[in-house]
Amino acid sequence: MRVRGLLSLILLLILAGCRSGAVDFIPPTDDFGANSVITWDRASDAIVFRAEIVGGGRENEFAARNDIAPCTVYGDNRVVWTNEVGPFNEQVLFDQVTDDAITLFVEYLTVVDQIFNYPARADLQLPSEIVPVYEQIELNVSGRAFKTDSFAGWPPSFYDTVVERCRSISQTPVLFEPGAGWLSVQEVPYDLEIPSYPWEAQAANLSLAELAASGERRWITDPLSRILWSLIRTSPSNVQLIENDRAFNIALEVPRVTRYAPPPGQS
Repeated sequence: MRVRGLLSLILLLILAGCRSGAVDFIPPTDDFGANSVITWDRASDAIVFRAEIVGGGRENEFAARNDIAPCTVYGDNRVVWTNEVGPFNEQVLFDQVTDDAITLFVEYLTVVDQIFNYPARADLQLPSEIVPVYEQIELNVSGRAFKTDSFAGWPPSFYDTVVERCRSISQTPVLFEPGAGWLSVQEVPYDLEIPSYPWEAQAANLSLAELAASGERRWITDPLSRILWSLIRTSPSNVQLIENDRAFNIALEVPRVTRYAPPPGQS
């Protein structure tokens, strides 16, 4: 028996145990049943699955450029996720997984978790001056683009369980360090209460003041990309770099890793 068939059999056995009692169960459709072939866009920047925290107006903030979703599955079978190991200490991990591993994950979402029973409802909430922060899950498989959110009536712990299951697709996680990325800089008022580090423009061959004044991103490569990545992942989001008594915040966007990164530049 092929591995794919065995995975489907396991799912069917799970379903058999879940269907006792009053369960609002929707049988598998032709597109997402346990015996179907699940497909996805194979482009390296295509999002097959993503679980993330959205809202709160954060999408327009400079700091959001550093954001990485808690777990994302990309079209080229990469899984990228975060691991909080302490205050201001975030690991970014990744792995290249098999088709069968992704297929089983999607089947569990669609057949067992019945994710399609929970359409997104964030845009149906009453107007408020305070923009809510909420959890969102995105799934793009077999030609269907679907989103759900925490306003949809999820069961208790649904989001956390799905995120952990996404992370556990990987069996051989690797710590991510970028070989390149888009650096952007903004000047901020100096704050004694915020951690700060000196920046030597000549030693780094890069002036933060000049880059901030340009308002543009600059494509940087190793070792500077790895150094700044480490600083960002082990510091508060508003950490300051001080160049000639002027304070700056930085953001490093890595294509197919951070949430809003532009396509790769030329190294």
